[in-house]
Amino acid sequence: MYPARDARSAVWRAGRRRLVRRCLARWRVALLVGPLLGPTTLLPSLLTAQAPVTAPAFGPLTAEEGSPLQRIAYTATAEGADVVAPGSVSAELWLGVSNIFEQDSASTHLLFLDFERLMTALTVRVGVREGLEVGGRLTLETTGAGVLDGAIHWWHERMGFGQANRDRYPAGAYRQRLEDGSGRALLDARPRTLALDEIRMFAKWRAAATADGRNVLALRATTRVPVTSDLFGSESADLALAALGRLALGSWYVHGMLGASTVRGSAAELDARLDDSAAFLMLGVERSLGSSVAAVVQWSIASAVLRGFHNREVDRAPSNLVLGLAGRAGDAWRWDVSFQEDVPADTPAVDFTLGLRLSRTW
Repeated sequence: MYPARDARSAVWRAGRRRLVRRCLARWRVALLVGPLLGPTTLLPSLLTAQAPVTAPAFGPLTAEEGSPLQRIAYTATAEGADVVAPGSVSAELWLGVSNIFEQDSASTHLLFLDFERLMTALTVRVGVREGLEVGGRLTLETTGAGVLDGAIHWWHERMGFGQANRDRYPAGAYRQRLEDGSGRALLDARPRTLALDEIRMFAKWRAAATADGRNVLALRATTRVPVTSDLFGSESADLALAALGRLALGSWYVHGMLGASTVRGSAAELDARLDDSAAFLMLGVERSLGSSVAAVVQWSIASAVLRGFHNREVDRAPSNLVLGLAGRAGDAWRWDVSFQEDVPADTPAVDFTLGLRLSRTW
């Protein structure tokens, strides 16, 4: 009697363990694919939420690449196609915290990036006439050891993303170096504390718009003046041109950005390794959740700045998936919060970036 009971208990326990493992496996798959599929899998209530057809657009999410391999030149920043009204002034603050780890060696190079970066961007826009704004941006940079290394390691382990040799090196370290095949340093940057990184000046013109203002096409010209000569050698100013658009589809919006820029880093060590130009693309989908908030998913890709290494982690196109919320508080304040992850992981794109933007219009 008792052996039979013990046998049934053993069978029951084994079945319970299989059920738990199966549930955990499904939970893990849901977490992995949920952010990629967005509201259709994890947040069905977002799809059924009642939003006014005339709800304004709050996207796209403010996001840009944080990899030092790309920031040698102009780095595209996602922004909306709207322009500031004549006589109005808009001030904007964007904070982006990036955790960066890349370690790769080959006959053509030795790459070791292990640090964190805080980008602080201050932007002012002025409406000079109907459909035209001008403005400027100061970008400040703080870099240092990876205080979030432990949290990122835990996150990647739980999600099964892999660690890319991270386990082989101590947490909380700092390194920002790229060498060519002969051991000559192409990039060797020391930590920085809230230092001015670059200055941008731009003009944006609304080329076309529907009467209700929901569908917009705009053109933007930007000049980037780098001030980080102590990091990468003397660099020249870059010029970028971009088209920005928004298409309204009921409670949905589609955002897009397509453009190109010059690449004119003039440091002797980098000159032979840099392309003359770069291109970038951003596509985003926004779902209005009401009159003051929206969910946004967007994807961006840019051509690589460096060339000749024949390695995906150095000279291939970086691409990123960005998820987040955007909205407003009252009539004057706008905000967005975002999470940016490199997809796929073996490109020069940064591992992940958390972003926060606040803006006010007078």
